[in-house]
Amino acid sequence: MASLSETTHFARSKDGISVWACRRIGVVCDLRRYADTPKRRYTHENGSALLLVLFTIILLTGLITGAVEFLKNDVDEYGARNKEFRARQLAQSGLAYGSIPLVQSEDRGLLEQQMNDGGAFRVVISSESTKLNINTLLQTNRDDILEKLFINWGVDLKPAKLAVEGLRQYLSGPISPEQAQQQQLEQLAQLSQAQQSGQQGQQQQQLLQLGKQFQAVEEMSLVLEFKPIMEKQPDWANAFTIWGDGKIDVNLADADMIALVTGVSPAQASQFVKYRWGPDGKPNTLDDRVYHTMDEVRAGLGMSQQQFQLVQGLLSLNSAVDRIESTGIIAGYQRTIVVIANRTATPMHYLSWEER
Repeated sequence: MASLSETTHFARSKDGISVWACRRIGVVCDLRRYADTPKRRYTHENGSALLLVLFTIILLTGLITGAVEFLKNDVDEYGARNKEFRARQLAQSGLAYGSIPLVQSEDRGLLEQQMNDGGAFRVVISSESTKLNINTLLQTNRDDILEKLFINWGVDLKPAKLAVEGLRQYLSGPISPEQAQQQQLEQLAQLSQAQQSGQQGQQQQQLLQLGKQFQAVEEMSLVLEFKPIMEKQPDWANAFTIWGDGKIDVNLADADMIALVTGVSPAQASQFVKYRWGPDGKPNTLDDRVYHTMDEVRAGLGMSQQQFQLVQGLLSLNSAVDRIESTGIIAGYQRTIVVIANRTATPMHYLSWEER
């Protein structure tokens, strides 16, 4: 057996790797597994560094992409807000034209304009005085007009009467302070208009007593007895309004409304309206005519003095309240402003303002 101090010697193996043979206590130690240790350590460190670089690149790429997307969204949002603002500006411009008392809905050259930046506005003016004021009819006990309207829509007499009674019962509750204040403001506006037209005394006699009123036409749908009417006439709301003095403008109302309010035959009402169209027989043209006096209206309707006195209080020669709907359009964006206003009042009196 070799001693512990036996001389250590080196031999070269067949594969050229140095072998350290240590003959100590009969154990031979092969150092081939240690020969490439520095190389492996270098490779491992190099791979870790590469992964770190790749991770950093991915992280930076994500940050840059996120920043670009954020800026893009911010720019898009700014552009959208800018276009919405411009669309509202255009709608306001159209509203300014539509608010001029002398401008009528037929003046399309003024009410439809195209701007240099590609924007445009279009305005539609319609009269609330071509519709039935539901609050006025109920407070003046003109149930006959409502019943006749419902029957014309195909509703039987009994449900028509129940509907009118249901509407009246709905308004039988106490009035709130806010509603009372609003009604007082509306009455002041009517008096102001009457003073300008020289009809102050007549208007004071026709002012409605304060009481609960429908605050919107759509509120009528809350009345249970009114359901049969809505089923028979889906567009029933187009016949009613809550604005104005409750009078029908004979120079703007259609033949059906004229016949309903005055009681004349459909043929008489149709002839009455065709007179307004002028010699060419076409509405909204330059040769259109208007009724200037109530005597002309009575003669056009073919009614006697006694007959006309019963309905004269329901008729007017001009519109008390108009609806102005102005829409601004640019690059696919649009904004609409709808106002209910008395265009003849000075200053102009807005009863309602809605934007959508």
